[in-house]
Parts: sequence; C-alpha cells; structure tokens
Amino acid sequence: MTRPTRHCVVPGCPREGRNKLGVRCRVWHDQPTKHGKGKTAALWAPDADAFLCDEHALGGATMTLLYEPDGSGRTTVRVIGALHVEPRTVDIKESET
Repeated sequence: MTRPTRHCVVPGCPREGRNKLGVRCRVWHDQPTKHGKGKTAALWAPDADAFLCDEHALGGATMTLLYEPDGSGRTTVRVIGALHVEPRTVDIKESET
C-alpha cells in the first residue's frame, strides 16, 4: 500500500514532507488531577495536517503559539504563514477514573 506524498509546508520548498507538525499540552505537576493523568501525560495532542521535509524539520524555526480559549472541549491546530493547511480539531478526552 502506498501512502500519499505530502509536500513540505514551507513556501517554495519542493521536497516531500515526512515530519508531521503537532501541539501537545502535558500535565506538569504531581498533584492529583480530575482527569486521572500523571505528570508528563498528554492532556491533548492534536496533529496538524501539515508536514515538513527533513531539512526544514531539523534546520531550526521560530514558532509563535497563539492560544485562544473557547470553552468547546476541543482543540484546533491551525498552521498560518505556510501553504494552505486545513485546521484540524480533536475532542479533549477525559479519563473515566
């Protein structure tokens, strides 16, 4: 089975994007939590539908994160300043423990 070729999201880059961008929110404390997750567990970790070639993934970059709380119980990752990438939204799952 062949996978579709993904292009690097850096404008003008002709290479294949083999490295997927994403954002992660981790628990960073030792106190009890309502979601039952321990320190360093991810509360949520949506991937963007955006890829980088090896050169751009390892070459360094400046990323600006704009966090906009919306009370939806979901997280959306939007890649701006690159080729058009559809926003990707995932539900935030809470542990049943």
